[in-house]
Amino acid sequence: QEDFLPVVLASDIDFRWRSRARENSRPEDVVKTTAYQIVARRAYSNANDSDIGTILWDSGKVATPDGLPDVVVCENVDSMEVGSIVEWSVTAWDFSDKPTRSSWNKFAIGPKNEEWEAKWVSHPVDIASFDEGDSSAFWVNGDDAQQLACDNWTRRKQLPLFRAKLPALDDVNSGEDKVITALLVVSGLGSFRASVDGEPLSSSGPLDPPLTDYAQRVSYRGFDVTKFLTGDGANNSHVIGISMGSGWWDHRPIKGSFIRLFFFPRGAITAVAQLYVTYKSGKTKVMLPTGDDASGWQVAKGHLRESSLFTGEYIDLESMKSFDGWDTDQQWATISPMAQSEHSWTEPVVYQSDTTLDLWRYQLHVKASAAYKNSTKGPNLPANKMAPIGKLVPHEAPPVLPIEKIYPDEVYSLGNGRWMIDFGKAFSGMVRFEEGLPNPIVPTEYPRGHTVNILNPDEAFITVLYGERLELTTGDLNLPVVAGMGLHDGGPKHKSKPAGNAEAKGGVCYPKDHVDAGSLMQRDVYILPRKKADESIQSEGSFSDARQSHFTTHSFRFAEICCTAEPPTGMYALSYRTAFSEWGDFSSSNVRINGGYELVKNAFNSNLLSVQSDCPHREKIQYGGDINANAPAALHLYDLSAFYRKVVYDWRDQQWDNGAYSGTSYWLSLNDYAGIGQGAGETVWATAPPLITVRHMQHYGDTKLLEQTFSNHLAWLNFLRKNFDAGLKQKGYDDELVGYVKEGSGLGDWLTMRG
Repeated sequence: QEDFLPVVLASDIDFRWRSRARENSRPEDVVKTTAYQIVARRAYSNANDSDIGTILWDSGKVATPDGLPDVVVCENVDSMEVGSIVEWSVTAWDFSDKPTRSSWNKFAIGPKNEEWEAKWVSHPVDIASFDEGDSSAFWVNGDDAQQLACDNWTRRKQLPLFRAKLPALDDVNSGEDKVITALLVVSGLGSFRASVDGEPLSSSGPLDPPLTDYAQRVSYRGFDVTKFLTGDGANNSHVIGISMGSGWWDHRPIKGSFIRLFFFPRGAITAVAQLYVTYKSGKTKVMLPTGDDASGWQVAKGHLRESSLFTGEYIDLESMKSFDGWDTDQQWATISPMAQSEHSWTEPVVYQSDTTLDLWRYQLHVKASAAYKNSTKGPNLPANKMAPIGKLVPHEAPPVLPIEKIYPDEVYSLGNGRWMIDFGKAFSGMVRFEEGLPNPIVPTEYPRGHTVNILNPDEAFITVLYGERLELTTGDLNLPVVAGMGLHDGGPKHKSKPAGNAEAKGGVCYPKDHVDAGSLMQRDVYILPRKKADESIQSEGSFSDARQSHFTTHSFRFAEICCTAEPPTGMYALSYRTAFSEWGDFSSSNVRINGGYELVKNAFNSNLLSVQSDCPHREKIQYGGDINANAPAALHLYDLSAFYRKVVYDWRDQQWDNGAYSGTSYWLSLNDYAGIGQGAGETVWATAPPLITVRHMQHYGDTKLLEQTFSNHLAWLNFLRKNFDAGLKQKGYDDELVGYVKEGSGLGDWLTMRG
C-alpha cells in the first residue's frame, strides 16, 4: 500500500508472493508454477536503465520442479545499503511455460539499532516533570505518592510537536551527483504522525508505533520522501514535522482495577528521527538526526491538551489554528530566547533513563514472584524517573490505518441540543467532521456523559461521546458496557456497584469530569474560548475547524454529540485496523450463516489494532486465550504472516527467566491467580506463543519464526514439566489432577472447565 513502506534490515530480506490464475487461463496451467525470477533494483530507476548499480539482485530463472518455495531469501544483501529504497518484481512461469510478471513493489533498508545516529529527544518541561517516586506510586497503596505522580503528569499532559528544517539541496543537485531517493525513519513514544511541508506522510497515528514492551523494543517507520527533495523540490528548503500523542507510554496515571497500566514502562513523550539521502553515485548521507542542541530540531506544546487511548482527547481549536502551517517553511522561525508562552518553540533535550533494562525487569520479576536468574539486586520497587527505551526495530507488521469510511444510517435528536448518530454497526475508529462542527449551545442542563467541569468559565465546548449500545429505558448511550478498564458503577438504571465505584477504583488521577457519568468514558472534547465561538467576532479558531481525534480510537456504533442547535453535516466515521491484506472469504446460501460470518469478521476488524485484543474499548490488550481459540479463523481471513510473528515476539519479551509465560502479551499482574504460580499465566492462555508459532509454520511454511523462538517455547515446556502437577495440586486438584476447589482452575481465565 502507498500508505505503508515496508522497512527491513538487509539481513532479513525475504520475498513472498501470492499467485492467482489469469483470466481465461486453462486449469492445467494453474496447477503448477514451473519457475520464478526475482529482480530487485534501486527505486525510481528506469526499467531499461543500464547504470551500474541499478539492478541490485537478479535471481535468474529458477526452476521449481517440486513447487514454489514458501519464502525466497535474498542472496545479495551486500548490495542493499542502509537508507536505500528498493523496488522488486517477480516473474512466474505457469505449467505451459508462459511467464507473467508482477508490478514493482517498494521496500526500504532500515538501520539496525546500533546504526542509528539519532537520539531520543523530549520537551524540557516533560523531562523535568518526572519524580523518582512516580514509577512505583501505583505499585503500592499510597495516596500521597499517587497524587504527586498525578500532579506531575498534569504538568506535562499537553502534547508536544517536533520540527526541523532541511536546507535546499540545490548545491549538490547542480552537479552530476543528484539525489535519487530520500528515506525518513521515525518513531515516537507514545504515538506519532510525521509530515513534510505540511503534508501528512501516512494516515496512521492512533497506535504508531504498535504496542510492544517499549523497554525492550520499539518499532520505527520509514517514509519515502524522495518527491520532496528531487526535481523542483531540490531548490527549496523543507520542514519535517512530528506530532505526538500519549499512546501506551505516558497515559493518564489511572490506578485501574484489573487493567494496571502502571506496570507498563513510561517516560517523557519522546521522538527519534533521521533522514537518509541517497545520491546517484551510490553515496548515502544521514541528515537531521534528532539529538543534542546542535541538531536543528525544535519542540513546542501543541493543541492537544490531553490524549488518551481510553478516555479520548481534549482538542484546543484556538491553539490548533495558531499552529496552522507549523510544519512548513512559511511558518518556520528561529527560537526566540524571550518567548515564554507554553506554545513557544524551544530546543528539545535528550531523553535519558535513570535505570537499566536489567533492573526494570528484575523489579517486575519480584512483583510477579518469578525467579530471576541474573545477579541484579536492587530495591523491590522502581525508584527511577523514566523507564529505559528498548532497541529500535523496523515495523514488524503493517501499521494501524483507516480501512473503511462509514456513513451514518440515522441521525436524530435526543432533545436539548443532543444528537444521536447511528452508524449501523460497531467498529474501532473515530468520527470525522469533514465540514467541522456547528457552534455550541448551552443547554439548561448537560446530559449524563457530557459534563465538562475542568475548563475555564469562558471556554465553550462540544463533546462527542461514543458507545456500542443504547439504554433500553432512556434511549441514550449505555456507558458501562464500554467503560475503559471496566471502571463503572453499572449505570443509573441498574446499579451493579456502589455509586462512586469508578472513581474509587481509578484512584486520585481519575478524570474529574467523568465522575458524574459513573463510567470512564470514550469521549472527545473540542474547546474554544466562549467569546470566540461567536462567528461575528474575528479571532483565531472556530468550531468549523474541528475534524477528528488524533491519537486514540474508540469502539462504537453510536455517537452522541452535545450540544448544538443543528447536527453536524458532512460527517462520517473512519474504521481503523492493522492494515494487513484481507485474502479469505466465505459465502453460503443461508443468510443467517452469512450474517454470523460478517459478525466474526467485524469483531476481528475491531480488535486487530497492533495487537489482537479481546475487547477494543474496556481493555485493549492481548490475551492468549482469545488467540488460541480464534487464530484459525483469523488466518483464513487475513495475511497474518507478519502480524502473528509480532505477537509471538511480544510474548517472548515478557517471558520470565524461569521459563514461564504470562497470560497476556504484557504482564499486568492480571490473572496470575488462575495460573500455577511463579509468574505463570493461566496455562492454556500462556501457551499461546508456541501454539501460534506452530500454526504460523503450518499455514505459511515459514520455519524462521520457529527457529528464532524454539528455545523460548522449550523453556516454557520445561517450566510446565517441573511445576504443573504441584501447581494444580495447590489449586485443589487431587493426586489424579481431577477436580478443584480453590479459586482459579490453573488452566484458564473465565473460560474454565467448570465455567
